Amino acid sequence: MLRTLPLTLLLFLTAHTFAQTVLDMESGNRNLDAANCWSFHSMAYTNTGNMVISGSFSARTGSFKGQPQSLVSPWVKDPLGNLTFRHRLSSADKANNRQLHVIAEEFGSGKRDTLYAFASYTPHNAMVAVDAHIGISKNGVYRIHFSFTGNGGNSRGLIDDIEIPAQYYSDPMNQCLPQNTGTDSDGDGVLDSYDDYPQDVTLAFDNNLNVTYSTLLFEDLWPGKGDYDFNDMVLDYRINRVTNASNKIVRASAHVVIRAVGASYKNGFAFQIDGLIPSKILTVEGQKLKGTLFTLASNGTESSQNAAVIPVFDDALSTIGYSGAGTGVNVDKSGASIAPDTSFLLIRFDTLGSGVSLSDFSGITFNPFIVVNQNRGREVHLVDHIPTLKMDKSLFRSQGDYSDPARGKYFRTSNNHPWAITTASSIPYMQEKNDITSGYLKFIDWAISNGTEYSDWYNNTTGAYRSIEKLY
Repeated sequence: MLRTLPLTLLLFLTAHTFAQTVLDMESGNRNLDAANCWSFHSMAYTNTGNMVISGSFSARTGSFKGQPQSLVSPWVKDPLGNLTFRHRLSSADKANNRQLHVIAEEFGSGKRDTLYAFASYTPHNAMVAVDAHIGISKNGVYRIHFSFTGNGGNSRGLIDDIEIPAQYYSDPMNQCLPQNTGTDSDGDGVLDSYDDYPQDVTLAFDNNLNVTYSTLLFEDLWPGKGDYDFNDMVLDYRINRVTNASNKIVRASAHVVIRAVGASYKNGFAFQIDGLIPSKILTVEGQKLKGTLFTLASNGTESSQNAAVIPVFDDALSTIGYSGAGTGVNVDKSGASIAPDTSFLLIRFDTLGSGVSLSDFSGITFNPFIVVNQNRGREVHLVDHIPTLKMDKSLFRSQGDYSDPARGKYFRTSNNHPWAITTASSIPYMQEKNDITSGYLKFIDWAISNGTEYSDWYNNTTGAYRSIEKLY
């Protein structure tokens, strides 16, 4: 069947054949421009005198309530040249609280590149139009986000006279997707060739926190130094975060492998996602909790915490299946040996509202720790990782611990020695009663330098770095 395009659309396409995509708001009708694949998120057109930058109409935000308000261009191809537009505020009220970011989003990959960040509105210049000129040079299909942020007050963000140096490339007859760009089976805006889940509209990209297994090594006699062999608990872990087409985390999988338990203590293991409120977690599956060490909320996180704490298991010895006498399992080549145990956790996240971004659950916010011998207040974390609310903070600055919470310093000795270590890859660990410095010969230099020297202390297998006979 022959389909006829609206006259306004025909005029628009004809006017932008020469690698220029323009929006000047002079149609006065947001719906007409939306038909041409511009999208408006809490933004409208206005012809109120003090809100018009040029001509008869400009685009304005609503009142600021903390959430971004944006105008998004159609898909454009190969933007090259000067991206120009004009912007200001409608009044000086709360001017210092307003920002404008301009972001280029690549079709298919979903990658976003900030082109322009303006945070210089003041009560003195708020109503003076800023003529922005941004150089841009990209190959591929993109759309441009013009996003205002702020909170409170009465002033509105205003924008006008947008000119993008690129060919208009949206298809208004196909949900405004780019023209001739291949198959998107699930209709989420991500091409099958980029989509890790091409048949699932809720999922799009794998984002591995670590592609291969990493190792965690713990010494459980904190705040005392202990034997410093770092095999009281040895774990490997691998985490994948799966995002949707908007780059918000939908779910994460965590594989946690108990390799060795060189201790008689019954130690539990959990991790905190620093800064992420517990309600952002919908469910947790796959935990191995047999006792009462951790008390769970209905979503599987630990109750009464201000950040999401996810318990994995509450007794490493029981979880790996060892109930014999002695100091542990898989740490002495002449002693007890049991196959490693793997926990498979599936964590689902709330995708409503602002959702959970990759920066919310990253290598920086991932905060693993053990709980020593069923004493919930006695946690051992990586160096300078914050304890949970349930930590007994009276243990700081006792025995060998040199923590200084006021300065953000945790779980280190006066010489910067740690009680917990993580490595980027899976590594051998120490045999029982062998100090880690006797097996990893550059460890002490790395620790004393606070990580600035010999960052590869664990990764070099030459004789200058390792004593192989001390390793399990």
